[in-house]
Amino acid sequence: MGLACGIVGLPNSGKTTLYSAITGTDPEDRQPHQFSTVEPKKAAVEVPDVRLQRISDYVETKKIIPGQMLVVDIPGLVSGASQGEGMGNAFLGSIKESEILLHVVRCFESENVMGSVDPAEDTEIIEMELLQTDQRTVERNLERIAKKVRIGDKEALVQKEVLEKAQACLQEDKPLRMGGFTDQEIETLKPLFLMSIKPVLFIANVGDDDVAGESDKVQSLREYASRTNASVMHLCGDLEAEFVRMDPEEREMFMAELDFTESGLTRLIHAAFDLLGLQTYFTAGEIEVRAWTIRKGDTAPVGAAVIHTDFEKKFIRAEIYSYDDLMELHTEAAIKQAGKMRLEGKDYILQDGDICNFLIGS
Repeated sequence: MGLACGIVGLPNSGKTTLYSAITGTDPEDRQPHQFSTVEPKKAAVEVPDVRLQRISDYVETKKIIPGQMLVVDIPGLVSGASQGEGMGNAFLGSIKESEILLHVVRCFESENVMGSVDPAEDTEIIEMELLQTDQRTVERNLERIAKKVRIGDKEALVQKEVLEKAQACLQEDKPLRMGGFTDQEIETLKPLFLMSIKPVLFIANVGDDDVAGESDKVQSLREYASRTNASVMHLCGDLEAEFVRMDPEEREMFMAELDFTESGLTRLIHAAFDLLGLQTYFTAGEIEVRAWTIRKGDTAPVGAAVIHTDFEKKFIRAEIYSYDDLMELHTEAAIKQAGKMRLEGKDYILQDGDICNFLIGS
């Protein structure tokens, strides 16, 4: 699928280790050096969902297929990236393709990594590069539409008003996600691929001596996120990479020793999924039980198109019941008998946890 989470961070923040843990791959080189990622790397990752197994407990099936989310490991950045310093051009180009940013921030001490640890200062380096890039984009577009504005072009006048609002925000050194834009204004800005307007999840990468994320470093990052309209979570990237390499039984024992109810990666994937505005519906039958990823607010025909693009225009109706109904009544026959099997039309808004059977015309 095309909805991408871009993992960003300064060199040696641990972002490539985190990407490797999420995708179940090994980094090419675990030794610290200035740019551990020199080209964007992309991978589709499974979205953990315990409901899949529980559905298959009641619907006999041959296989279970989880939903997916695209993750991109974006080249490292140094100050000056917006002028092309370091891997700046590759960094900024990859960010444009990402729907949200997972911004990894170093909150650990290490003998192998040079320099002091200052999460807020490190975070601002990337934030300022995005701001400066957006400033130039907004200025160029204000110049571009100036002639249309002078002759009274109504669409250009609307664009000018929104661009000036964005410019004022950026001139105060505030990311555009703090700009209070309406949905309509965001649509006006969307073709510009502005970077600081994207939702951000700061990931405090902690050491194994702070798995609870209670250090002053993490707290400073939380305060920064609160000030700048961003979300934040913590995890230990090195520990998560170890979890991935363990067999399931060993991992379960190790997590129990640490009093973990779920891995940091599971929390991260779910947080990113929510930040993207995504949800899940299911299909369940003899061939497969499968999770399908859609946007919140998608109608039944749009959801059906995720299965096959032709299904949207050929959609007739959907036979739907909920995951909770299945957990309570156990069979489709019982669900129908209880009057909880619904027939929904083209205007139906799919809900998270719906189990669907689409009727498609020829």
